[in-house]
Amino acid sequence: MSFTSRLKRAAVAGALGFAALTAAAPAHAWWDSEFAYRTRIDLNTQAAGITGEVARAPVLVRLHQGNFNFADVKADGLDLRFVAGDDRTPLKFHVERWDHAGQTALVWVDVQGLQPGQASAIFAYYGNEAAEAGQDVAGTFAADYRLVYHFDNEGAPRDATANGANAQGGETRNAGGLIGNSLVLNGSPVTLPASAFAAGPLSISFWVKPAGDGVIFSLPGAVNLISEGGQLFIDANGTRSDGAPLAADAWANVALVNDGQRSVLYVNGQPAGEVAGALGAATAAPVLGQGFSGEIDEFRVAGAALPQAMFQLAAASEGQTSRLVAAGTPEQLSTDGGHGYWGLLFAALTFDAWVVIIICALMLAIAIWIMITKGLLISRVRAANDAFMDSYAQIARRAGDHDGLPSFDPGPKAKDSTLARLYAIGNRELSERLHEGRASGSRFAIRAQSIAAIRSALEAGQIRESQKLNSKMVLLTIAISGGPFIGLLGTVLGVMITFAAVAAAGEVNINAIAPGIAAALLATVAGLAVAIPALFGYNYLLSQVEEIDTEDRIFVDELEKRIAETWQDAPAPAPMPAQAA
Repeated sequence: MSFTSRLKRAAVAGALGFAALTAAAPAHAWWDSEFAYRTRIDLNTQAAGITGEVARAPVLVRLHQGNFNFADVKADGLDLRFVAGDDRTPLKFHVERWDHAGQTALVWVDVQGLQPGQASAIFAYYGNEAAEAGQDVAGTFAADYRLVYHFDNEGAPRDATANGANAQGGETRNAGGLIGNSLVLNGSPVTLPASAFAAGPLSISFWVKPAGDGVIFSLPGAVNLISEGGQLFIDANGTRSDGAPLAADAWANVALVNDGQRSVLYVNGQPAGEVAGALGAATAAPVLGQGFSGEIDEFRVAGAALPQAMFQLAAASEGQTSRLVAAGTPEQLSTDGGHGYWGLLFAALTFDAWVVIIICALMLAIAIWIMITKGLLISRVRAANDAFMDSYAQIARRAGDHDGLPSFDPGPKAKDSTLARLYAIGNRELSERLHEGRASGSRFAIRAQSIAAIRSALEAGQIRESQKLNSKMVLLTIAISGGPFIGLLGTVLGVMITFAAVAAAGEVNINAIAPGIAAALLATVAGLAVAIPALFGYNYLLSQVEEIDTEDRIFVDELEKRIAETWQDAPAPAPMPAQAA
């Protein structure tokens, strides 16, 4: 098999191997092929400290540029969908805040079946220009919820459930609240609908940021939640619970649960006090913020005694830093049904990494060009050497051992032969010495000094032939040694920029930095993609060049022998025509 054929087969094998390497197999079936992208969102109940089962709960998913690519979703967010971990079951959800320009979003997703210590996940799907709105605000909450205020509207708080339990008063908002807008209280009460506080089990939960003492919540004649002296108390008809610390100007998740036998206070998901007894009948409309100053966010009322795990989940997932929710690397639906992981990595490349990859691509192109051209040259030289040796063997048999180097035409096939050019040098040098004189009495026409001179000319010619074969091979050694270092430089710069961006954004979870680091590693891959084929090609070509050099040296020795044994009566050869370089 010729070198050219071997080179073609190697190129095809390499292309197939690269295609196999870059083809990404799908991790799960794609829920709907109309949506081009999806992001896996892991729910880590162990990290969140959830100790019991959560049968159903609204989970806050914070999307931002660190964990979500807003360029892949419609500007209005109408193509956003959520699917359960089985990648088949659509989940109800609704968007509290969507800021495409600012690349932030707050989304509530109805998640079911969370178990303590067991990892689970949901998927966010997007990238469908034809999609219509798919959110279901009221359906996001279970039937037990009687009232939910996000405070995401102007005017009095509006209920997010289907019950329409809107409040009166409380029109002041802080746009920079814990979860979007928050309700600002300055001592004036907000009147809540009595229908949300019917008799029976009751759960009230909210986030609070106190700025002064007062009654945070009051169900007149039944129970009050009082902030006093940095402590939070339950007051049920004059009976107070133990105080729970409540720091000023800091957000805390608070819940009050009555199961018909006692009222239990939870702060940040942990029990903080209790008062025995069922709740008495309310004597007046319930109010929020009687004489209290501070902020309230995400106020909920449920007609059931919710388990502690519900408040652990809220405390761990709804604050600025979520211990429950972690968004993974976005995936793209490829045309063959797989996922374009490589496209996602290239999308996350920084400018410096692109520069390094372009440099590596140029180096690889040059290396491939050198390997192909040098391989074709070597193939031509070997074929030409074979053709020359066939002609030379016939002439040598007819001329005898003492007739010197007779002139002959090796034919067009020997045009690129290094042996032919060396023979032409020997022929020329011998012709000159034979014409200079045959006056010596020796039987042989060439003196020892002349033989040494001819040998020097042949060795110089052999070295020049070797230089031609080795020309530009240094570019392959540069690719072998320099490619990995250039790639490593791009990776280091990419990692530095990624960490600097994370520090500036204040996002510390792995999902915020993984795409940047993975993309930065593409620079190292590019460097290795240059070095590995260049290394194999260089070693193969070098072995072929060395074989030709060895054949040239052996042929020089043979020519020297024939020149040294040339008889004085041998005919002076005519100089052979110069061979093509």
